[in-house]
Amino acid sequence: MNIFAQELKMSAISMIYWTTALILLVFVFMFMYPPISKDIAVFESILNNFPISLRRALGITTLDLSEVLGFYGFIFVYILLIGSVYAMKSGISVLSEEIRSKTADFLLVKPVSRSTIVNAKILSVLTNLGIQNILFITLSCLIVNAYKQDSLDAAALVLINASLIQVQLFFVALGLFLSVVIKKIKTVLPITLGVVFAFFVIQLLNQSLDDPKLAYITPFAYFDVGQIIQNSSYDFSFLVTNFVIITVLTVLTYLIYQRQDIPSL
Repeated sequence: MNIFAQELKMSAISMIYWTTALILLVFVFMFMYPPISKDIAVFESILNNFPISLRRALGITTLDLSEVLGFYGFIFVYILLIGSVYAMKSGISVLSEEIRSKTADFLLVKPVSRSTIVNAKILSVLTNLGIQNILFITLSCLIVNAYKQDSLDAAALVLINASLIQVQLFFVALGLFLSVVIKKIKTVLPITLGVVFAFFVIQLLNQSLDDPKLAYITPFAYFDVGQIIQNSSYDFSFLVTNFVIITVLTVLTYLIYQRQDIPSL
């Protein structure tokens, strides 16, 4: 039984839907850029009426919305949000689906080790994320380039888009970990939305309060778009933090799943 191929087959439609949603979001938001850039003074005067804490929370204090890259950076947080929901949902469901559908006995009596099962399932999730991000980066770069007025920092644009999969990997690892520590998961979406939006709220507080400690709690703060545009690079400390958290959560998932009592039918 090819677990990897079966998982890919089962998750292909979902991946296509979520990828389409991400690309459509870029297209719709970027369609709004030309009229906003023409009347940027009016738009900024409206934003300036907002409290400074709210403007910081929205991330518009460090971005030039008259520039196509700055505007794209402004909307990218919503792309991250949707991509993170998909990643978290994939991470939770891929190991818990047999228990929810009561087919765990059928899978575990097969002549394959538990580590082989986890390997195949995680690889299927990573494959979906890889395909999704290749399509997203390619098409979003084409869309943004279509709206550029002058020169465009292509390296910064690629780095911004590449941060999507890095945040997604955080939520995949977290989803995998939660799927083996929460004994009964009836539905995946409520847990997914609750966790992702909790981290998103922490990010809003982090930007509003400008508290360095909060930044390390939420992955949404690890890849600051304003900093990427300014320096065309990532913050090394956040890169390391993200890698360490992903590694620790993944190792814990393997260890717990090896010793986990799987409920029988």
